[in-house]
Amino acid sequence: MGSSMSAEARQRLISRAGALTILVNLTLTVARGAAAFLSGSTAVLADAANSGTDILATLVVLGGSRIAALPPDRNHPYGHEKAEPVAAKFVGIIVTIAGLVTGTGALQALRSGGEPVGAIAAVVTAASIAAKEALARYLARLGRRIGSQAVLADAANQRTDVLASAAALAGALGGRFGLPLLDPVMGLAVSGLILRMGLGLYWQAVRDLMDRAPDPETMAQLRAAARSVAGVREVGELKARVFGPAIHVDCKVSVDEDLTVAEGHRIGKRVKAAIMRAVPECRNVLVHVNPYPGIAPDGENRAGSGAVEAKARRERGAFEGDLGPAGAAGADAAAHAWQQGTEGHMDRTS
Repeated sequence: MGSSMSAEARQRLISRAGALTILVNLTLTVARGAAAFLSGSTAVLADAANSGTDILATLVVLGGSRIAALPPDRNHPYGHEKAEPVAAKFVGIIVTIAGLVTGTGALQALRSGGEPVGAIAAVVTAASIAAKEALARYLARLGRRIGSQAVLADAANQRTDVLASAAALAGALGGRFGLPLLDPVMGLAVSGLILRMGLGLYWQAVRDLMDRAPDPETMAQLRAAARSVAGVREVGELKARVFGPAIHVDCKVSVDEDLTVAEGHRIGKRVKAAIMRAVPECRNVLVHVNPYPGIAPDGENRAGSGAVEAKARRERGAFEGDLGPAGAAGADAAAHAWQQGTEGHMDRTS
């Protein structure tokens, strides 16, 4: 998961990265289009079109992140963070389609024998490879830093362009040096890598949408934080789910049964604060407070009914000691008379 920062700061970083990505891809689309026109290379023209689809993928990421940053409302009381994995899912589909298109082009090149590449097209393609690789690395670092699956998906999408362009350039240059089969073979290999990447992005997004649990290290941090709070005798069931860039936690803790409700509530609030400090990605923590050692299925304390009865006898003894023998007998008679009158009243009104 990413580091702790405000939603506004996180959104500013994503918007800045999105603007940079769109600018780079727009520049590459124009440069590749011009190189394709001058050289007559359909492969470079296809790369230009691919840069255009990369802009679409970035717009999807930006839209998803903006929706995810919206506060909870009546229709979405848990927030909108799942918009990010939805955007990542769409990017996964785009990457998968790019893999299929690359594979189709490789098969066509295998049948036609490939296409030579001119000097201008080669220079532009090499420059675009360097630019897209630098962009992909930047987006990958940012995505890991802020814990955004959508940004990580966009980074993977930029890298598919690098792989496809590198394969096309290597294959075309291989054709010039007497290796005509290098182009389609490289294209098919890269197509397989892109397909694997796209399907991986899609599956990761599906897992996030299905409320997957955080990694074991994060779960251990959550349990340790709850156990560290003074007054917690036992940490019971602890569940957590990834909710876009956030984590939602349900935790059961046990406190001494003799504590008041207010005291148990205060301990529960301290558990929530400790968990959110230990794992800043936690947006919502629900703490359920149980008595320790717990309640048996029949409703009696696990320590046994004898302990409960002994406590009742001690309290009754103290009460009788305050009243004296005569006072205690009078209190019992008054209680019996009240019970009889209440039962008679119920018989008359039923």
